[in-house]
Amino acid sequence: MFFIRQYLGLGALCLALAVVLSGCEGEKNDPTGSEEYFKKNPYSSDERTDPLPTELDISPVIASIGIIGQEVVFTASGGSGSYHWSLSSEDNGAVSSRGANQCVYKCKKVGNNDVIVTDDGGQYAAAHITPATDTMTVTPASAALSGSSRYVSFTVTGGTPPYSWTSGNASLGTISYSASTSYTAGYTAASGAYGQNTISVRDAEGRIATASVTQSN
Repeated sequence: MFFIRQYLGLGALCLALAVVLSGCEGEKNDPTGSEEYFKKNPYSSDERTDPLPTELDISPVIASIGIIGQEVVFTASGGSGSYHWSLSSEDNGAVSSRGANQCVYKCKKVGNNDVIVTDDGGQYAAAHITPATDTMTVTPASAALSGSSRYVSFTVTGGTPPYSWTSGNASLGTISYSASTSYTAGYTAASGAYGQNTISVRDAEGRIATASVTQSN
């Protein structure tokens, strides 16, 4: 009986020693655990697809300018990072940033120009500025009011609606018009006011046309 116990005890000891040695052998062959990691996470040869940067755009892409001092706002969208503005001709205009994605172009000389926006990724977009050739005309070009005649109607042709009308000297008379039919306006002379007044009309792109009113008793 003693011999059997001794034999069983020796067998258990050998089994335990074999387990320990097996564990040590595994650690020796894969000390960092990398083999086990790649066994659970096999390598894939598929290429990664990196997202492409969003295309850079500018709006509007074309604008017409007919007078010195006229301003146009351009807006950039897409791209990556910050926006940077420049011009193809600084003789014809100047550009200044406004906010994170806009710039203001101001006309120095009526003529062709390009507003260029670039982003931090090297993409660029451009808008073209053309000189306005559509002239405006006010009819009648001049009007004479006297006696009880204190009202005259004006009509503008050409240009780009809507239009806005102003009286150069409000003490001589006032002008009124409707937003829906802004191509016509009515001038009413002030009672007892005499002299010459200038009526101006401005279109949506900044062009201006004028007419004169002479008031006498």
